[in-house]
Amino acid sequence: MLARLSGMLQRTLLQSRGTIARRALCSSSIHYQEQASQQGLAQKLERSAAPKTLTTYKKPFSPRKQYLFREYDRYFAQSPAVIIVQHYNLSGAEQTEQRIKLKAEAQGARLMIARSKMVQAVLRDTRYENMAQLFSGPSAFIFWDQDVADPLVAMRQAMDAIQRQRKIVVVGAVFGDVLLNTAMLKDFVNLPNIDQLRAQLLGAIQYPAQKLTAILQRVPQRLVGVLEQKAQGESGKPDSE
Repeated sequence: MLARLSGMLQRTLLQSRGTIARRALCSSSIHYQEQASQQGLAQKLERSAAPKTLTTYKKPFSPRKQYLFREYDRYFAQSPAVIIVQHYNLSGAEQTEQRIKLKAEAQGARLMIARSKMVQAVLRDTRYENMAQLFSGPSAFIFWDQDVADPLVAMRQAMDAIQRQRKIVVVGAVFGDVLLNTAMLKDFVNLPNIDQLRAQLLGAIQYPAQKLTAILQRVPQRLVGVLEQKAQGESGKPDSE
């Protein structure tokens, strides 16, 4: 009798757990669908071919994968620049610390731990397709989901923020349509900003003019000096008569 009651109780518990799991799965699916519908008008990457909608088994991708695809697509489309990094044994606390630091020090930059295969699928047939090769192994990327006044300065600030974390290694970046390796990226972020370039250009233009002005100012002074010396010399000569 007790064995039968125990069996019935176990079956009831299993059924209730299954019901809860199905409800949670349904709720999660609804959540991702709602998020996807809200992002329907979001900016997207331009593609030369339509993205895949079915798996190799001819089944639709799960709501979670569809949601991640749209999220990655939106991030790459909206961000003025993307920095790709690899992370090694980065703990959850270290990820949180790095995200807070980037947001505070790099004009709202965000760190996203990437699913490499998903990112490669997102970048396929887009202008960023050559960047897909950088997403290999434990990858992440830094991006901006808002407008920044000077993307070059923001990239430099992000590089400064992550260089203190030894578990994060920069492997490349994209600015506009240009793919940058690590050496090119370091040279690029050290370029002067637009205001500094204007000041340098103005200085280069003004310097010859200032030099010419100084020369022209020295000529009358020398001429006056010569005339004064000549006048003094003539006044010092005795009268011939």
